[in-house]
Amino acid sequence: MQDFAYLFSDSVAAWLKGHGDARFLQYERYYRAGRASAHGAADGFDLERSNEQYASLCRRPSNRLVQILDSKFFRRLMLFLTILWGGALLLPTVGKSQPVAAGVVLCALFVAMRVKAWRGRARRR
Repeated sequence: MQDFAYLFSDSVAAWLKGHGDARFLQYERYYRAGRASAHGAADGFDLERSNEQYASLCRRPSNRLVQILDSKFFRRLMLFLTILWGGALLLPTVGKSQPVAAGVVLCALFVAMRVKAWRGRARRR
């Protein structure tokens, strides 16, 4: 049986060959820089320590903008703005053709939001 894992861009085999994304190239640069700096040192190059340092370096958030874009608040804000935008486009159209249905839906949404807020306050107490 033949292993076809190398065909997938995010497989380990493809990653080790340098295919897929730039993670392998970043690691390779870090590894070569570590070997070059430790070449003249008396203690030599420790691959295990180098890998641990690289892992801790990768775990650290690199950019404040990335942290903000990945935050739960930003995702909720984007969802809210998307729904608001879609509602702003849809409501006038539906309101012209079926004003009673649009009014009932808006009232139901308002009541649902109030009930959710009330339950949230009750849980916090």
